[in-house]
Amino acid sequence: MNWLKVLIFISVVICESQTYKILGVFQIPTGSHYILASKLFREIANRGHDVTFITPYVGKTKIKNLKEIPVVSLQTILNANNTNGIYQMENTTPLEKAKYITDLSYKFTNHLLGSEEVQNLLKSEETYDAVIIYQYLNDALLGIGHHFKAPVILFSSMPLYVSESFLLSHPAPSSYVPNIMIEYTAHMNFWQRLRTAFYDACIILHYNWIMLPKHRELVYKYIPGKPDLYDFLNNSSLLLINSHVSSYEAIPQVPNAVEIGGFHIEEPKKLPDHLQKFLDESTNGVIAFSMGSILQSTDLPESKRNAILKTFAKLNENVLWKWEDDKLPGQPKNLKIMKWIPTSDVLAHPNVKAFISHGGLLSTMESMYHAVPMVGIPVFVDQKMNMAIGAANGYAVVVDYRNITEENLSIALKEVLNDPKFKNNMKKRSEIMRDRPLKPVESALYWIEYVIRHQGAHHLRYPGMDLTWYQRYLLDVAAFVTCAVLISVIVIKKILNLILKQASKNVDKTKKNK
Repeated sequence: MNWLKVLIFISVVICESQTYKILGVFQIPTGSHYILASKLFREIANRGHDVTFITPYVGKTKIKNLKEIPVVSLQTILNANNTNGIYQMENTTPLEKAKYITDLSYKFTNHLLGSEEVQNLLKSEETYDAVIIYQYLNDALLGIGHHFKAPVILFSSMPLYVSESFLLSHPAPSSYVPNIMIEYTAHMNFWQRLRTAFYDACIILHYNWIMLPKHRELVYKYIPGKPDLYDFLNNSSLLLINSHVSSYEAIPQVPNAVEIGGFHIEEPKKLPDHLQKFLDESTNGVIAFSMGSILQSTDLPESKRNAILKTFAKLNENVLWKWEDDKLPGQPKNLKIMKWIPTSDVLAHPNVKAFISHGGLLSTMESMYHAVPMVGIPVFVDQKMNMAIGAANGYAVVVDYRNITEENLSIALKEVLNDPKFKNNMKKRSEIMRDRPLKPVESALYWIEYVIRHQGAHHLRYPGMDLTWYQRYLLDVAAFVTCAVLISVIVIKKILNLILKQASKNVDKTKKNK
C-alpha cells in the first residue's frame, strides 16, 4: 500500500512538471565569463528544459536539450582590442578603464546583434518561455527578449556596475557601495566617499548620455519592428547576481534580485595523473599561481617575471604556475608550469597552502570555497576591490602590480604562509559561503522557473523601477521643498519690509502731528 502511494506521488510530480523553452544570450568571448554562462545553461538543460544557447564558443561536449548557436566571430573582436595591453592599463584612471570596457562591450553587442546567426533566429518563428541575457553593459540585447515577447532574466557575472545599478533602479549609494573600478571597501572615509561619488556620477552620465543612445540605435537597426529601447529598458523580471556576502559586502537587494555567487563551483574532479602526482608529492606544500583567463602571465614584463622567479626559487614549497607557453627561462626546480590549470580542483587539494591570483571574482570565490588564503596582484576592473575586501577581512595580502619586487612578493608570501590568521579567516569565509538553505545553482534554477510559472513575476517588481531617476532619489521633492522655502522666505521678507515701511510711515505721521 505504501509503495502504491509513493508511485502515485511520483506520477503526480512528473505530470505536473513542465518543460520550458529558454533562450540564453551570451556575448563575451573570454574564458572566465564563459565558465559562468555555460554552467548556468547546462544546468538548465540538465533540469529537462529545452535551451538554445547563443555563444562565442563551440561546446566541447554535447548535452541533451541544449542547442548551441555559435557566433565564433566574436572572438575576433576581443583579439583586435589588445587585451595583452591590460597590464599597461594599471596606470590609467578609473574613467579611462570604464570607457575601455563600455566601448568593448558595445562592440560585442553590435557584432552579436548584426551576426547572421542571430538575425536568422530573429526572423524565425521560434517562441520562448524566457530569455536569459548575460548582463554586462549590453542593453541593446534586451531587444531580443522584447522581440520574442518573453520574460527577460538578467544574469550578472559580478556585483552590478554603477551604471547598471542606475538603469535597473538597484540601490547603490556611493556612501557605502564601492565602485568596482576603485580599490575601496564599503567602509570609506569622507575623501573616499567623495571620490567614489565623483566617479559614479561621471560613469553614469557617460553611459546614459553617450553609450545608451548608441545601444538604442542598435535596437532600432537590428530588432524587427524597430522598437524603442527606452520603452522596455527596465522591464526585466529577474536579476541573478554572481555575488555573495562571503566574498562581497552586504548591500540592499530589491525583491527580484537574487545572489547566486559561487554557483559555478563543483565538487573536485579527477586531476591529470602528472598534476595529481606533483601535488601529492609536494609534502612541503604547494603555492598555486594564476593571473586568470584574460591576463596572460607570458605578457608580464621581464623585470617582474624575474622578480617572481627569484621569489619562487627561495621557497621550500613547490609552485604551480599557469604559464601560457611551453618554456619559461630561468625556471627553478620547484616550479611546474601549465598552460591551463583547473583552478578549483587544484585548490581543493590539501597540500595547496596559498594562491597567488589577480583577484578576479571567480578565482577569489574558488579560493574562498576551498579555504586557501591569497596573495593578490590585482590589475583591472573589480580585482582591486576584491582584494581590498580580502585584505580588510584578513584572508589576503595585496601586492601592488606596479611594485612587484622579489622583496615585496617574498614578504607577502611569508605573511600568508606563516601567520595562521589568514587560513583561519579564510575558513570562516568558506563556512559562510557553504552555509545556505539551497545550493546557489539550485536557487538560480528555482527562480528562473518561478518567473516563468508566474508569467514574468511582475509582483516582484518594486515601485521604484517605475519612477524616473530624479523621482527615485526624491530630487523633485527636494526641489519643490527648496523652492517652497525660498518663496516663503521671500514672501515673509516682503511682508516684513511692508510692515516695517508702514510702521516707519506711521512714526513719521505721529512726529508731524506733534
